[in-house]
Amino acid sequence: MEPSQNILTLSVSLLASLAIGLIIGLERGWKERGDPTGSRVAGFRTFGLIGLVGGLAATLDAGNGLIISAGAIGLAILLRQGFEAHIDETRNVSATTMIAALITFSLGAISVKLSPLLAGGGAVVTAFILWLREPMHRLLDRIDAHEMSAFLRLLLISVVILPAMPDVGLGPYQVINPRHIWWMVVLISGLGFVGYVGAKTLGERAGVGLLAFAGGLASSTAATLSLSQLSKAGGQTSAYAGGVAMAWSVMIMRTALIIAAIRPALLPMLWLPLGAMFAVTMLVAGLLLKRQPATTEARLALPNPLDLKSALVFAGVLTGALVLSRAAQAAWGDSGVFGVATIAGAVDADAVTLSMGRLSAGDLSDHVAARAIVIAVVANTVFKVLLALGSGTRRFGRLVLLTGVLTIASGLLVMMLATSLGNS
Repeated sequence: MEPSQNILTLSVSLLASLAIGLIIGLERGWKERGDPTGSRVAGFRTFGLIGLVGGLAATLDAGNGLIISAGAIGLAILLRQGFEAHIDETRNVSATTMIAALITFSLGAISVKLSPLLAGGGAVVTAFILWLREPMHRLLDRIDAHEMSAFLRLLLISVVILPAMPDVGLGPYQVINPRHIWWMVVLISGLGFVGYVGAKTLGERAGVGLLAFAGGLASSTAATLSLSQLSKAGGQTSAYAGGVAMAWSVMIMRTALIIAAIRPALLPMLWLPLGAMFAVTMLVAGLLLKRQPATTEARLALPNPLDLKSALVFAGVLTGALVLSRAAQAAWGDSGVFGVATIAGAVDADAVTLSMGRLSAGDLSDHVAARAIVIAVVANTVFKVLLALGSGTRRFGRLVLLTGVLTIASGLLVMMLATSLGNS
């Protein structure tokens, strides 16, 4: 590389080191913007300079890491004196800003030694985590001991046991692959956990639509049941029905996300029917939620998706769907697969989606798998309509029934039209 190119590359890396410090310093400075001038140990400008110092230390380092290490230790000593004085004055004990400063120095060095892009990504993630202080603390206040225990147990089993599971086909038709099945359980539990945390964090501060969106990501069936029961309290019947439509739209979107994660080849055959169903549910949700209050008294009763018992039950349902679908195909052909998708989909559309995605990679054609997934979503929607009719008020039930009819009709019609066009 020419000397001029070396200088240009180094200049870009050092500028990136400065920018990294300014990104993190922007968040720190904004958080402490109300403090008197001169009372902050490290603010916007100081963080920028810390990032630049990290870059300069990496530039001067001979490759053995001594200068970078000495710079980090010197920075820590310098910051310690400032933070000790700050703690004595404010009685506020927090090491967050000091840790952020050391991370900024390290990212500045990474920008020169490895990659400015990598270091810049680290700076953005660091700033975002720092900014999430209040939401994270609110989340900790809302998590109880049972939920924390369930999360840690499932995390332990997923991280420790999953890699050790055999990656081979077992059982009837050799469709039971322990590692694949448990990976799918972790995928579904992760999606459910995002929705569960969202619904719990939002609580009564959010409108019905936003709460139903989070609830649908966790469990659209549980969200439907909760909103159906809430409709009996009166006052927001239309909004609760709109929340059901919103939860269903998230279920459809969730199905597409699962397929994108495990079998993207099926998406071209699914985007039209799923897109039609998604458009209908979103349209209905928009119309019914148009005049809802900004906040609501609603609180959804959702199952903890990280509960070990729930994960094992889902793994059993998924295994059963895999074996039954393959057995039905062998006995009755495609119609047998559709029958299993109808029955199992009414109980759990995710299990059918995952099993079809898995089987389509070997024993099942993509077209049959895609149709089975749509059938499962339709069957699950029928089940939730019946659930709403039996659990909610009469007016609420009529609104949900109309939503269900429109959703099911749009999905089936588009699927049949796409099939006929594909056969012609």
